Amino acid sequence: MIDRASEKQVAVIGGGLAGLSSACVLAARGFAVTLFEKNEWFGGKAAVHETEGYRFDMGPTILTLPSVLKRIFSEAGKDVADYLDLVPLDPQWRCFFEDGSVLDLVSDIEDMKANLRKLSGNDRAADGYGKFIDMSKKLHDVSNKFFFWKSVGGIADTFESTGMVNLSVLKDVMSLRMGTSVAKTVRQHVPDERAAQMIDHFTQYVGSSPEASPAVLCGIAHMQTE
Repeated sequence: MIDRASEKQVAVIGGGLAGLSSACVLAARGFAVTLFEKNEWFGGKAAVHETEGYRFDMGPTILTLPSVLKRIFSEAGKDVADYLDLVPLDPQWRCFFEDGSVLDLVSDIEDMKANLRKLSGNDRAADGYGKFIDMSKKLHDVSNKFFFWKSVGGIADTFESTGMVNLSVLKDVMSLRMGTSVAKTVRQHVPDERAAQMIDHFTQYVGSSPEASPAVLCGIAHMQTE
């Protein structure tokens, strides 16, 4: 049994998803955690507003990385399936364009290619999307390897100094495409502007524009569709 008096005291300000996650992990690691939340509910933007018989989802419409939740629950010795019923969405989005065309984002690559062929009337967008997703996976893998699960305060926290002379590490760094943007990278692969606009939407998760976002954020596409 943990001696509460001997624990380090931690205060977490805000009971949104990040605050709840931090509090859960810290408590699992033996800290005495006090969480402060100004609202009458926990979850932050992940909330529901009900009024006059109507219900409005106030926050996230999709959970991109359920693996993160599973990892947090696991560290606390719990199984996320015992607490949450996670339902896969397919299609994940339905995009409506000014010309009246419609495009569904689906997780299966071949089905997605079929949707793109139907939209554009040729194979270029479909083939380009397949190559884009392959590149997205590589970017995601490199991100996972170096900084996704790490606390990053600067470049020194991202790459260990002893590894910088490793050719495989340098190859990974070069693959991050740090000299180009999401928008440019997407259009290098997918020539149909409607499909490109759909892929651009991934950058809204981080509150940025595809023109201003570094190409490494193309890795989000793999996170959502895998």
